[in-house]
Amino acid sequence: MDAVIREILKKNEINEAFIKLETHGIANEIYATPNFILRIPTEHPEANADAYTESVAAPLAKSIGIKTPKMICFDDSYTVLDRTYSIWERIHGSTLGELDNYLNFYHTWYEIGCELGKLHVSIKKCDDPKGWLDSPDREYTKEMLIEGVLARDNYVDKHRNQSAYLLKLIECKFTDETFFYEKCFVHGDTNIFNFLCTPNDQLLSIIDWGDAGWADPAIDFYRVPVEVLDTVLDGYTQMASINVDSHFIYRLIFDKIWTAIEEKQDLFGLEDQIMILEKNLLKKMRQISINPL
Repeated sequence: MDAVIREILKKNEINEAFIKLETHGIANEIYATPNFILRIPTEHPEANADAYTESVAAPLAKSIGIKTPKMICFDDSYTVLDRTYSIWERIHGSTLGELDNYLNFYHTWYEIGCELGKLHVSIKKCDDPKGWLDSPDREYTKEMLIEGVLARDNYVDKHRNQSAYLLKLIECKFTDETFFYEKCFVHGDTNIFNFLCTPNDQLLSIIDWGDAGWADPAIDFYRVPVEVLDTVLDGYTQMASINVDSHFIYRLIFDKIWTAIEEKQDLFGLEDQIMILEKNLLKKMRQISINPL
C-alpha cells in the first residue's frame, strides 16, 4: 500500500513523507504528511458513498466560512485505486474524543454550537445533480421509545410508586406536531471524534462530512453529550435562534432518551439530567422569544 500512497502523492505534486494515522472511524484509512491528509475509503459498505457525499458537503461548508479543512482534490477516476480518494489540508489538533476531560472544554462546545447554527441558517440550496448528499433521519418511533424504557427493569423498578417521568414525557410530547420542521443543511455525524480543538480550548475544525445533507436541524445534536448540550445550545442560538422552539427541544430530548436505550445507559440517572435539561432549554427558548437576536 505504501507504493500506492507514494503514487497518489506524486500525482498530486506532494513531495512529503507520510504516516498512517490511527482512527476512531471505520469508513476511511487516513494517511498524513506534515501539511496534508489523504483519506481512502475502507471496504465498509457505506464508505465510498460517504466519500462522494463529503466531496460535495465539505467544500460547500467551507465556502460559507465553517471551520473545516479545505479539500485539495477528490479523485474518482479509479486509475490508481479501485475506489475514490481525497486530499485535504491538514489541521493540527486533537479530537475531543482523544481528551479525557473533553466535557470541560466549554469554549470549544460553545463554538461548535455557533458553527452548527451558521451552517443551518446560511445554506439554503446547493447543486447536487448526482444526488450524493445524504438525508439523515431518526430510526426510532414513539412505540420504540416506550418499549425501550419499559424493557429496562432497573428503571421500572425504581418508579413503581411514582409517575415515571420519561414515560410521561414521551406519551405527552411525542406528537406529529413535534416532528414537523423545516429541513436545514446538516453535518449529520457530530460525534466527539469529528471536532478538532487546541489544548487551550479553541475549536479548530469540524471534520468528516460523509453523512451531510438535508434534515431536521436537531439531528446535529444527536451525538452531542447531554452534559454539554446546554452550552452548545448557547452558541447555537447566537446564530440560529429561529430554529429553536419547544418542538425542537423535545426532539433533542427524545434523541437523548433513544441514545441511552441503544447504549444501555442508566435511565434513572438520565431522567435527572433530562429534567434539568428540559427546564433550562424551555427557559432559554422563552428568553429567545422575548429577546430575539
